[in-house]
Amino acid sequence: MIDESNPAGRLYKILSKAKGQPDNRRVKDVWNKALGIDGDDVEVTKSVVELYSLSQEIQSLIKMKENLNHDLYLSSFQSIDRAFFPLHLATNWQSVKQHLTDEALTRLQFCSQELSGFYSEESLSEEDLEDIIKKTDELFTALYSSSLPSALRLALLEEVQRIRNAISLYQIKGAKGLKEALQGAIGALVANQEELKNATDSDDDDVIKRLGNLLDKMDSFTSKALKIHKIMKSPMSFLIEKFTSKNEEQDSEVETANET
Repeated sequence: MIDESNPAGRLYKILSKAKGQPDNRRVKDVWNKALGIDGDDVEVTKSVVELYSLSQEIQSLIKMKENLNHDLYLSSFQSIDRAFFPLHLATNWQSVKQHLTDEALTRLQFCSQELSGFYSEESLSEEDLEDIIKKTDELFTALYSSSLPSALRLALLEEVQRIRNAISLYQIKGAKGLKEALQGAIGALVANQEELKNATDSDDDDVIKRLGNLLDKMDSFTSKALKIHKIMKSPMSFLIEKFTSKNEEQDSEVETANET
């Protein structure tokens, strides 16, 4: 049983799906099938780049473990990485599939087993994932049509789009990708807190609350999945209320928790 809660297990699952595809399929169609997406050339290319990054992350994690024969575990990764580049999306899969040998996937299984001893995370359920996708899409639409100042609206839209991208890459990057997007969004809120204070239109209150609730949900999930403290000691929705307050005696200070 492969542990899919660590990077090696996730990569093994994706590459196993790809390896099982017919030789005469286009490379683009194989990656779409293996990743469960229906992407265009740009989206597929971005996803394959992330797969390469995942491969590099696995190798770094294996090298961190002492008293392990690193060469034995990592000797097939050059072959695996050749499956990612050069990326000719219109060619037949057969030319790429040859790099995903049984030996390479077996060594990837061994890496997953080793990583499971010190790296694991809880998976996001389909229901939770759908809920986050829905909340993110609704927030993006609400932000886009809001009356927030243009610069502030654009800054927040960019962060919400980063969250959407992290969700689309969840099966590759896992909760770590969501955490990175969350940190970026919190940083953007702190950087724009003066603009948030000046955004007094009550019609935008719902948009700001939606943003706070989404970040709270992501913070709760990523801290649980990665077994770390939550980024925010106070709920993000509460801190956003402080950011948007007109009371100058209130300090918009964000306290971050120490991560383990």
